[in-house]
Amino acid sequence: MNIDKDLDLGKIREKIDKLDSQLVELLEERLEIVQEVAQFKKQTGKRIFDEEREKEVVQKNLKRVKNKELDHYIELILKDIMDSSKEYQKFKIGISTKYVNDLNLQNKKLGYTGVPGSYAYEVLMNILKNNKNLDVNSIEENKNIFHFNSHKELVEAVHTKKIDIGILPIENSIVGEVRDSIDLINTKNIHIIGEVQHKISHNLLGIKGSKIEDIKNIYSHEQAFMQCSEFLANHDWKLNKMSNTAIGAKFVSECKNIENACIANKKTKEMYDLEILCENINNEKENYTRFFVISNENIVLDKSDKISIVTSVNDKSGALVELLQIFYEYHLNMVNLKSRPRESKPWEYYFYIDFEGNIKNENVKMALEKI
Repeated sequence: MNIDKDLDLGKIREKIDKLDSQLVELLEERLEIVQEVAQFKKQTGKRIFDEEREKEVVQKNLKRVKNKELDHYIELILKDIMDSSKEYQKFKIGISTKYVNDLNLQNKKLGYTGVPGSYAYEVLMNILKNNKNLDVNSIEENKNIFHFNSHKELVEAVHTKKIDIGILPIENSIVGEVRDSIDLINTKNIHIIGEVQHKISHNLLGIKGSKIEDIKNIYSHEQAFMQCSEFLANHDWKLNKMSNTAIGAKFVSECKNIENACIANKKTKEMYDLEILCENINNEKENYTRFFVISNENIVLDKSDKISIVTSVNDKSGALVELLQIFYEYHLNMVNLKSRPRESKPWEYYFYIDFEGNIKNENVKMALEKI
């Protein structure tokens, strides 16, 4: 590499310092205008995060870049500026929190992934049956229950207020986190307002008249395949991934092929007129999945005893230790810590954290403010 000996690093840095000074003035001016945006959103109830507007800002400004080699780097800077703007808006608006004794699900639009018979559907039915504000006899005919093909569609529906509450799987006791769920929580404007631990019991089902010797193809969600890997290893079957276990059951029922089977909930037997070929095939009998109850409102139940947050730290030595020190300082018991890669920023990570406490507790409020 040829280096121009006439280059003076001191003078180059003076130029950068001068530009940085101008940038700081412009960023300060921008944040003052962002404050006006925050006031407008507070008055109108408009969401802080506007995905379409962010895309528009990025694309509009990238068109102004003359040196196209710099497009990628300027895009990263623009996204960082908008992330800072959103944080400032949150600070100016404040978080509107609703404290309740029990979830009022009357006339609420509720969503889950899959079709009737999925584990998420079963969790939702249990929540409804145990809710004090609902008539148990009318739950199955509830017209405000909507199903979605993917976790992404479900979270998007909560984010855009098409539904009020959704049931989202987050972690399994055998195979760990449901990664796309954690990433979706980080990118959308949603709140985790509850958690349900649901026992999972996988079964092999086929159409009536089929036998286990007939089976050649298995249809289910990839998590089910992982949770039943030991059973599946004993058979030379083709595994076909479906977006949901119950969707796999529905598909097998509709195909009416004795060579097809699914791994699903036992209740799909009646729902889709199937036959159980083998029961309880998961690797571990104590198999549980954690489901989050998500909402577009920040609702806090009086008896809540756990808080989940997504956060990031500066890219510097000791930054994570400083973050963890806050939990020690305010006597908060952290029960879960996971790192996930940041989109479009290789080798940078954000953190998903569960800790014990209630948002009304003073030490929790102070810790979150410091975080």
